[in-house]
Parts: sequence; C-alpha cells; structure tokens
Amino acid sequence: MLNGCFKKKTGDEETEPAAATTPAPEKKAEAPATTTASPAAPAKVDVNVYLEISNGMKGFMPTAAAGKEATTFQNNLLKLISEVQDGRYVAEKGFYLAKEDARSHPVLDSVSYNTMKNYIVSGIKDDVRGTPLPAMLQAIVQKSIDQEAVSIIISDFIHGPSDQGQFISLDADIRSSLREAEHQGLAVAILGNTSPFYGTYHPAVKKPEVRRTLNGEEIPYYIWVIGPQEQVQVVTNKVLRNLPKQQAYFGFEYEAIPYSALLKEKQFKPEGVVYCSSRNADPCTGINLQPEKNEPVEFTIGLDLSGLPLSMQSIDYLKKNLKVSSTGSRPSIVSVTAADESIKATPGLARYSHFVRVRVPELTANSGTISVQLPQVTPTWINAWSTDNDNNPAAAQKKTYQLTKIIDGVQALYRDQSDFVFKATIQFNKAD
Repeated sequence: MLNGCFKKKTGDEETEPAAATTPAPEKKAEAPATTTASPAAPAKVDVNVYLEISNGMKGFMPTAAAGKEATTFQNNLLKLISEVQDGRYVAEKGFYLAKEDARSHPVLDSVSYNTMKNYIVSGIKDDVRGTPLPAMLQAIVQKSIDQEAVSIIISDFIHGPSDQGQFISLDADIRSSLREAEHQGLAVAILGNTSPFYGTYHPAVKKPEVRRTLNGEEIPYYIWVIGPQEQVQVVTNKVLRNLPKQQAYFGFEYEAIPYSALLKEKQFKPEGVVYCSSRNADPCTGINLQPEKNEPVEFTIGLDLSGLPLSMQSIDYLKKNLKVSSTGSRPSIVSVTAADESIKATPGLARYSHFVRVRVPELTANSGTISVQLPQVTPTWINAWSTDNDNNPAAAQKKTYQLTKIIDGVQALYRDQSDFVFKATIQFNKAD
C-alpha cells in the first residue's frame, strides 16, 4: 500500500486465519522462545503536550458563545490536557504551543495549563503561520528527548512548505525529522480523529481555491505519541484512554509474551494424541503429538496479550491478522477467543488473556516448531484517509493530503524491525 523504504502487509489482506506453509528446508528452526513477560510499564511518565496553533487549526477551536456547542476537537483536547495536568499517571508535565517565527523556524512556546486551555476554549486570535511538518516534528522530538518526556503532538498534519517542491520529498523529510527517535529506540503511536471545522480551511493543494470557508465539515486531526514503548502505552492506555478507532503503532515489538500449550484444562480439552513433553512443565512450550489420517490433533495455546496496545488485543483484529507457521507440520488456526469471566476466575488460566486453537492434520518431520505470530501491519484506514487533492474537503471529507507519504516516513524508521509484533513458539516431537 505504501511507497516507503520498506513495506509491511496491510491489515485487510486476509479476513480469515490461513493455513501455514512449510518454510524451505534450508531455513533453520527457531530456538525456543522465552515466555517471560515484557518489561512492566512504569507507574507514571513525564509528558510534554504540543498543540499546533497555526491559522489552519483555527477552525477546530472556534470562539465559544452561549448556546454554541463545542467541537469534538475542543471536547477531546480539554479532557486530554486535564488528564495530563491532574491525572495520577503523569509526573512532570509541560505544555507547548507550536508555531513558526518570522524566519520560518519552528517555535515551541512553553505555556501554562490554563493558557493552553484558553486557546482550546476561546480560539486562536493571532495570525500564525504553520510550521512545515518535518521541522516541527524534529524540534518537538529533540526537546522531549532532552527532557526525557513522552511527546503528545496535536495537529491536522497538513504539510505547508513555502517550496511546493518539498511535497515530492515529504516521506524522506519526515523520516529525517524523526531520526533521533530512531536512534533513541522510541516508538510512535498515531491516533486519527475528525471534528467539525468552522471557518477558513487552508488546503495543501491551492487550486482552484487557495482557501475555503467551512461550516461544520468533518476534518481529520491527529494525536501522535512518541517515546519509549512502555511509556507510550501508559499514555495511550491510561492518559488518553477512550481512543478513536483509527490507531497505528510503529516501533512496537515484544521480545517475549507469556504463553503455554493448554493440554490439561477441561475448558480447552485437546483432541487427538498430544501431550506435554515434560509432565510437570508450566508453562508447557514443548509437546509430543501424532495426528492420524482421520484424526487431526487440536490443542489450544494460551497467550497473555495484556501488554499490547488495546487495538491489537481486539478479537476482530486478531482474527484478521494472527498467523500460524511451522517447520515440520501443516497447522491452521481454528479459533481465536478472549478470556471470559469464568476463565478469569480459573487458577492457571487467569494468567492468559487470549486463546488460539490450532489444528495439526499431519506432520512432515519428526520434530519441529509451531509458531503463532502477529505480523506488523499497516492499518487500512491510513490509505482510506489519504488524498492527493484536499482542495475541496466538503466534497471529500475525512481526508488528509498525502497521509500515506507521511506514514511512509514513519515506517522507514523501523525498516530493520522484526516482521512480527510477537511470536509464541511451541517445539514439538512426533509421539511414539
């Protein structure tokens, strides 16, 4: 879907879990994966909030008046900055207004919580030019790195360079602007939302109209969260909380998640000849099995996915994107379920949030691995929200100019990352 330095699969390439194929013989089987949990998220994080206050953002924050409802943007942003100011999950906090100076350089004005709140409620009064996206992002990332704080960036992310030729290099420029995030091993969460927009809209494409007057049309805005993975998740899960459906995560990777083959629990009774290689193993990550011609083996793998971003924990997402691969067998996924209240109350099972039922109809070797994997995918909403012509948003609402190129630049930061968010690998031997 995207044209960046590398390409991940899109989130809608498959709608059902697919049967795996056996990798080429020369590829080595993977070593057993540890089942220890990922590092625990910190109890509190330091946060810097950056609100772009260019002319292009004015329509999200119209001046308040009696009897006039606040926009979605105003309601959501007031909740966000209130949680940062007073919530128990934020330690040190900073509030910044992002704009451009007379020399076209980015300016990050440090302001109080009340000042930012007044901008959101009462609107932007000054004539403020917008900073080109790459320059704004670079300044923000560097400041937050220097202060060891998570960045929360709120903007319409409409690129507005003085040199229109810079649109051609937008993906490369975004990637360059975020290079320090790559060097520091930071992750990026992108949340997309829309809000009624009132007043002058400044499109990136200036023909046939340089500007448009809108009266409540839905225009996208975005919240980017940049920081260490565990701290970003504190912000998304506990500070922002009620997240929009449009979510994308980059740089998120879990070297280990807790998992086990569940072969003794009555709620997940296996079928066929399958048992744990070690009688008292807990968790069980090695099994013996022997599928017969008319009796395939079925068993369940318990996974603790509670540390993943919330959107990646949804059953619909997992059913669409989870894969199973193998060396030495031909497995497929039968079902994916989440723990219900009875499971959560069952000792031994309560440690797992999700359960994947796997069917193995035949073996192709006497030993091998069966691995449940969650690939890194590009959410389909990004392509749906991107446009090459934003000049008339009333005719095509919920679109951002060259959003896919912006995301290309972000993805390029993680070109050396694993293709998978996580893997849960079970070793197997053919039963005697």
